[in-house]
Amino acid sequence: MRAVVVEAPNEVAYRELQPPAVGPGDVLVRSHAAGLCRTDIEMMTGVFTDPRWVRFPVVPGHEWAGTVVEVGAEVASVRVGDRVVCEGFIVCHRCGPCRRGETHWCERVEALGFTRPGGYAELVAVPEGVVHRLPGHVSFDAGVLVEPASVVLHGLEKARPQPGESVGVIGVGTLGALAVSLLRLHAPARIVAFGVREEELELAQQLGAAEVVLAGGEPPREGDLDLVVETAGAPAAVELATALVRPGGRAVLLGIAGEGRTLTLPSDLLVGKDMSLIGSIAYPAATWSRVVGLLADRVLDLDPIVTHRFPMSEYEEAVRLMDDRRGIVAKIVLEHET
Repeated sequence: MRAVVVEAPNEVAYRELQPPAVGPGDVLVRSHAAGLCRTDIEMMTGVFTDPRWVRFPVVPGHEWAGTVVEVGAEVASVRVGDRVVCEGFIVCHRCGPCRRGETHWCERVEALGFTRPGGYAELVAVPEGVVHRLPGHVSFDAGVLVEPASVVLHGLEKARPQPGESVGVIGVGTLGALAVSLLRLHAPARIVAFGVREEELELAQQLGAAEVVLAGGEPPREGDLDLVVETAGAPAAVELATALVRPGGRAVLLGIAGEGRTLTLPSDLLVGKDMSLIGSIAYPAATWSRVVGLLADRVLDLDPIVTHRFPMSEYEEAVRLMDDRRGIVAKIVLEHET
């Protein structure tokens, strides 16, 4: 089989690999499509090398979907031919966080695309417990987006959007686009999108944002939003989120600015505004299942968020597009050619 392999930082190749072995409790999945994530690029370039989370050489691909081609002798929940999507975290189900339902904090966690081979390989072996069947009407593109949608939904579940609220989304890349789509399910009075590029604001309008604000343009109205979702991953975006929230409102932070970036806020800001500032990362298994359910029930449509597709062998061109951001760029999908 062929795969994109990050041998070490700045050493990346599309090459032949041996197919994975399939144990009695495993499912072998042929990956059809995998999403390009900023974290994948950071592993390629050496920005993200934390040994707790990255094990070189690594096959990236934590956002992916495919078809079952083989099942182990003990597997009962899926069969050959099923269209599936697989959770990114492989957890123990025994430690304290797992027992609390916080599976993303498992003390023995493994991660597809980070510590175990992911969907940039044509074939991926996974434990049965992380495999979810996709109905025939759910595209592989939508399957690719289950992982980042779970990240966003986890944050929203902590922030608890209410019908009739005015909500804001800062940054309209993949996470911001997903935030607009998921917030619409909560019947907001209005969604206001904030971005640094006209193209991303155009995408936000296509997805349902009623108002858009270009950074650097007319200063936004401060303090009139019930909830703000920050996805941009920059200290300035967090500062904007705290300014936009009304007294008594909430802001949920999903963006990751990166090591060494520092945020400075007035010490009395949160108290003075009676404001909740909520950090959120990744997702527990239960949230992943809810996203799959929304897709299966035709409540959520994620297909419009995929804006570009490349053959897996052209991953370098896909990386360049993510860096250059030419036109409307949300989720970039890499497709296997077999």
